[in-house]
Amino acid sequence: MKAVDRERLDWTIVVITILVIGFILLLVAGQLALRFAPRWELNTSMNSHIDPNSTFVASKPNGFIEPVDASILTPPDWDDFLTPGVTVITGTPFPPTTSTASPEATTVSSATSTVTIAASPTNTFVFIPWTPTSTRKPKPTKTDAPSTDIPSTPTLITATPLTPTPTVTLTPTVTQTPVVIPTDTTPPEIGTTPDGVVYLLPSGGSLTLGTNLVANGDGNFDLVYYERQSPAGNGIFLDWVIVEIGDGTNWYTVFYWGDNIADTNSNMDFNRLPNPQIPEETDQRDIPTASLYNGTGIAIDVDAIVPPGTYSYIRFTAPSGDADNQMEIDAVEVLP
Repeated sequence: MKAVDRERLDWTIVVITILVIGFILLLVAGQLALRFAPRWELNTSMNSHIDPNSTFVASKPNGFIEPVDASILTPPDWDDFLTPGVTVITGTPFPPTTSTASPEATTVSSATSTVTIAASPTNTFVFIPWTPTSTRKPKPTKTDAPSTDIPSTPTLITATPLTPTPTVTLTPTVTQTPVVIPTDTTPPEIGTTPDGVVYLLPSGGSLTLGTNLVANGDGNFDLVYYERQSPAGNGIFLDWVIVEIGDGTNWYTVFYWGDNIADTNSNMDFNRLPNPQIPEETDQRDIPTASLYNGTGIAIDVDAIVPPGTYSYIRFTAPSGDADNQMEIDAVEVLP
């Protein structure tokens, strides 16, 4: 290892010695070159006869020089500049000086300085120095901050009560106008009390009559229609029937025998009739006299079905499928 390190050190010394000797030789060579030819000329053969001391200096203006010459923004034509015998004007010629009347000087004063502008003849520059003037600034006036002390004496402020203004909103009300319903001529067989003379309404047909029935909500029977008495004289054979009343706009079913739904607003509620049957509301069902109104009448309370009011129409309908293809009406009575 020591032999290798010694060899590397020897080479380093050799390289440094060569560099130092080379640098000294360069300095010596430069000095010798300057001693042999200290001045020299280069013949360019441009044949130019321009004298810069006479051509440009002689044409230099003697008067006022404008701050900005527009011609300096345009590059010169170097071809003409290098051509012998050609004179190139690079400056903008000054216009002839004309004398103009000078208006009165105007003085503008400001808070800090005074500027005086005076007119002069054309192309004449007059320098007027900027003369600052000292102006005393007004001393700010001290303003006391608003007091935050609460006064010891309270002040009563009476608030004016707000008066509510009623707003009327009109709501359109739909009024149903009753329609005049054509009625059938009351058959002569139908009176107000039973007499044994009956009107036969065919099965599937209807009969509309005029009446004056008032629903007042008293809970009592309001209407009675009478069936034909049975031959034995001990009741009736009740036919299928639908009884409706109307006010000219709406129809309400107040009795329906044949739908097997108990008519609890009448004396024909099958839950209270004797001799239960299946189905309960059969056609031609035998109803005893004790269950009827005045021996042959079916009494109906319309207040349990319809809203209070006056009803001017009553309609009887004989459903299809009746055993004898008809129903019988002896009389129709409106109870007070």
